[in-house]
Amino acid sequence: MSKYAVLSTNHVGLVVEDLDRFLKIMTELFDYTVIDRGPRDVGVQSKVTNCPQAQVEIAYITGGGFTLEVLCYAHTEGIKLYKPRVVDVGHWHLSINIEDISKVRTAAKSYGLCEIGELITVGNGPNKGNQIIYLSTPEGIVIELTQQFHS
Repeated sequence: MSKYAVLSTNHVGLVVEDLDRFLKIMTELFDYTVIDRGPRDVGVQSKVTNCPQAQVEIAYITGGGFTLEVLCYAHTEGIKLYKPRVVDVGHWHLSINIEDISKVRTAAKSYGLCEIGELITVGNGPNKGNQIIYLSTPEGIVIELTQQFHS
């Protein structure tokens, strides 16, 4: 079996219900920067998604050396809200390293983020000693806060 070289990872994309709300969280609570935002051609987007009349607005944000593509299909007919639990197949989350997990947990509430589960200290693996907690946006996007352990 052949392996093909990965030159780099371009971005990770996620679909949100409310682009303004999500960008506010990522740029005000966290220090991400919007590098591009705008609608895309319906015809082209319909081809790439295989969904007729796919109306999308896309924002690219960057932070911590990572680019995230945030898509909002709010004006496309027939969209569905999919909210898997963190243990369900198909779930994914964005893990970000932060300096002070306590301060972010407190501030996150004012942005409509809810905690899932409890704050834990990782017991083994590459994140051993780190503190983590999951937060969820109203539409179910999960952000994992990670405060790294420094010995």
